[in-house]
Amino acid sequence: MESIIADIVKIIKSENNVIAREKALMCYFFDLIRELIKLALEEVDAGLVEETKKQGYQIEKKNKRSV
Repeated sequence: MESIIADIVKIIKSENNVIAREKALMCYFFDLIRELIKLALEEVDAGLVEETKKQGYQIEKKNKRSV
């Protein structure tokens, strides 16, 4: 959490133009949200794998996905 705050402060201090600052912050937050969704989906996927294995199925492969 501290690194996120440090990143935000760095962005705020690095941009003098209000519009450029807002755009940089939006890009940062979109990337952060994308990463959080990716981690959440990986957790859900792992739970589904475990549930499927308990039912007796075998997982042959796990395709890599992108968000």
